[in-house]
Amino acid sequence: MTNSNKLQNTIKLILLGSTLAYTLSSGAQDSNSRLYRPVDNWNVDGANGTLYVSGSLTESPCRLAMTSAYQSIDLGNTETADLKAIGDKGQPIPFQIELRDCIETATSLENVQTGQTAWSSDQPAVKIRFTAPVVPLMPELARVEGAQGLGLEISEQSGKALPLSQQSKPVLLTPGQETLTYYVRPVRTEKNLLPGAYSALISFEMIYE
Repeated sequence: MTNSNKLQNTIKLILLGSTLAYTLSSGAQDSNSRLYRPVDNWNVDGANGTLYVSGSLTESPCRLAMTSAYQSIDLGNTETADLKAIGDKGQPIPFQIELRDCIETATSLENVQTGQTAWSSDQPAVKIRFTAPVVPLMPELARVEGAQGLGLEISEQSGKALPLSQQSKPVLLTPGQETLTYYVRPVRTEKNLLPGAYSALISFEMIYE
């Protein structure tokens, strides 16, 4: 294969999705010999024009479901008593990314953390990268708006945190349909907490190679 005070502390985390695949250039050359020029009225001023058309063709073994591309996640209420010290974490809330129409294809996808490669002769593989404005001095946590002293952590199904702006480990996918599960939860980041309703905007990209 080519390859994130109404005394509710409610968060709506909007995840904006996009697929990332290798692009095959489809450049258009400005060549008079390839332009369609009608014979009639071509030499009449103001009667003719030219369209320059360009685009790209991307290869992706799976299709991202629209229900996964735009999500609103409610973390509910978190009590300040549950976050007594810097680094304390709230309840993790799961969210899913659904991939459809995954085709059987050979794959070889590198784990950039370990240098190892996920390989299969008939299963596609994918990596994911989450990006967002980060908490100062804590680049692994997404910044929130509306409250002070909180950040958001994204983690894998195993519970391992996924650093923002870094690729996850490769995941081999089942041909047909696959659902990936991740978690988001609040983390105390400062000595001072300012309660309030808060929100964050986090995006993600799926990486195929």
